[in-house]
Amino acid sequence: MNPQGIYTLVSQGNALDRQMETIANNLANLNTIGYKEDQLAFQQLFATTMGVASESDEELFAHHEHLAPYTGVGTFFVSVADMGTNHSPGPLLQTGKKLDFALLNETEYFSIQTPQGERFTRGGNFTINQDGTLVTHEGYPVNGKPVDGKNATINLKGNDVRLGGDGTVTVDGKEAGGFKIVTFRFPQRLQKFGGAMFAPNDPDNLPKIKEEPSLAQGMLESSNVNAVKELVRMIQANRAYTSMQKGITAADDMNRSALTLAEA
Repeated sequence: MNPQGIYTLVSQGNALDRQMETIANNLANLNTIGYKEDQLAFQQLFATTMGVASESDEELFAHHEHLAPYTGVGTFFVSVADMGTNHSPGPLLQTGKKLDFALLNETEYFSIQTPQGERFTRGGNFTINQDGTLVTHEGYPVNGKPVDGKNATINLKGNDVRLGGDGTVTVDGKEAGGFKIVTFRFPQRLQKFGGAMFAPNDPDNLPKIKEEPSLAQGMLESSNVNAVKELVRMIQANRAYTSMQKGITAADDMNRSALTLAEA
């Protein structure tokens, strides 16, 4: 096998490593409330020794420094084209807990205030801190509907917490504000931060407050990861990796044999 074939196999191995990392992360978040599955997209590229800019790792790999030093040599190599997110809703879980909330419309998100700025999530498994403020399990305040243009917190000091159909929260019969629920024009463009947090990275995809959201108390949206499918993908990736290693070993044996014959 010529060197270009070996480079193609090695690039496939790099792509399979990324795929295994993605699968492992999805399986690790199988029980993360509101988690959305990561998805990899691959592409096959053709590079020659000339006209390839060494900007990305893949382009650097295909650059002439890694190929035979003569003009016109080309090789195919595999590259990760994109890391996407599957935003389909996860199954709803009945918990009966007063501080568990599920969004019934798949395009809506809770607003969370973090040290890094406003983030958005489908995970509604909240709790109350020592000040009586509704927070995530990481301790980040859940944003309420804005007051005078600024996000408000939701204070739940009391015993009987109830949720209205429009997202309004009452405690012991008194209104305690309401959830800030938002939608996005392009939810598929949201950037993932951590397990189940998102933020827009596009000025054309800013959050828009939903005036009449649809929520359910005592329920949660679970992860949308399908464990069976992920395990099948893992097996397929392992088999592909084994085949790639055998191909490199066979190519190396052929090259050794060729050198032996040339020296004879």
